[in-house]
Amino acid sequence: MEINHEVNQPNPDSPRNSKSPGKRQLRRNLSHVSSCSTRMTQKSFENYWSVENFSIQLELHQHGEFMLAPKFGDSEYEFVMKLFPNGKDEETTGYLSLFLLINKCPNPRLRFRVSFTVETADGPRSCHLNKNLVTINRSGIVTASKFFSLDILKSATSIYTPSDILTIGCSLTIFGESLTWPTNVFCPYSRKQNSSTNSRSGSYTPDSSSIEKAEEKPNEDRFPKLLESGEFSDFTVVASCGREFKTHMCVLSSRSDYFDALLRNKTTREYLEKRVTFEDISATTLDVILRHIYITNNGGTIEEHQLTPELVSATDRWLFYPNILLSERHDFRLMISSMRTLISEVISTNLTTQNIVGRITMAAELRLEDEYESLLEFFARHKKEAMESKPWAEMKKEKPEMTIKILEDALLHFEEPCGALDRRIIDRITLN
Repeated sequence: MEINHEVNQPNPDSPRNSKSPGKRQLRRNLSHVSSCSTRMTQKSFENYWSVENFSIQLELHQHGEFMLAPKFGDSEYEFVMKLFPNGKDEETTGYLSLFLLINKCPNPRLRFRVSFTVETADGPRSCHLNKNLVTINRSGIVTASKFFSLDILKSATSIYTPSDILTIGCSLTIFGESLTWPTNVFCPYSRKQNSSTNSRSGSYTPDSSSIEKAEEKPNEDRFPKLLESGEFSDFTVVASCGREFKTHMCVLSSRSDYFDALLRNKTTREYLEKRVTFEDISATTLDVILRHIYITNNGGTIEEHQLTPELVSATDRWLFYPNILLSERHDFRLMISSMRTLISEVISTNLTTQNIVGRITMAAELRLEDEYESLLEFFARHKKEAMESKPWAEMKKEKPEMTIKILEDALLHFEEPCGALDRRIIDRITLN
């Protein structure tokens, strides 16, 4: 297929007119500019089922007879795989039939992407499905009646059923609600030029400078190794439990405004003893923070299980340096700016009625305005379930002011219903 690019390419022989993009025109002064952002919540599951002595199972099961795998999912979602070794009926005899039963779902409908695989000695083999992205009612069934040919399985047992074991995989990505909230003004010209350059298709031949950078890349990983080994350490950070972390002043001060101020003041006890103790920060949280400091290339990532109130409180408390005299006190930025960015990226993912209260509290504590609005909309849509949760009951006792603030903000900004459900959905979807 030939693709015509002439529309997007200027003619070098034609003169530029007043509307030419060669010279960007100044934007008009506007009296009011607003922007918003929409994000879809997602949650992923994978489950693998190994059926041993598969050849015997084939002989024991007639068409229509099935096997059930254990349930998989989490506190909100629950799924079960159902396998018919010789097909679900006479029409599908000669094929494996695979069903996915939806036992539990918090919403009236479920939107998700699904894929079924047979794990082989050469890697996974996907089953061709008529539809991978489906919408189904709660307690529905997804069926793959002709999931995999038995003739193919029997033709190469060493590949498909090594050691007479059939392994089936199911991968799910659940798409939740689309949350929209107001954001700061969007500036389209703030994007870096290299981002558009890197996204262009075509071949790329590295020059000598890029080759040199590639050769230097292994050196970037030496900082985390220094933290793990403690080699050349000149400063000790101590957690509340007494666990010591052997660190390096040059790394701490270059990555953290807090440590930079601490180590520059040569009269403090911490500098003289080359040691600082945090009585209210656990070793687990301190380990996350220090590993983030020592990853100097991109700051790494924060896993969902690492996102705890203690981590947020530890990050927020270091906005100020308390040991400086009041007359000399300065407002320091967050301990490391990238830590706040990483928290903002993960705080709105995998939302449930059990964790939404804690996430809103974290966003408020870190003053993440955009994320707070997004989380607040989720709370407003599920406020009945969220207010019946254990975290809400605990917060009413420990932080009553915060519960009042959340309720007031939810009523103020999200009084209107967020949209009616699309009822043109079915209870059962057949994928092949």
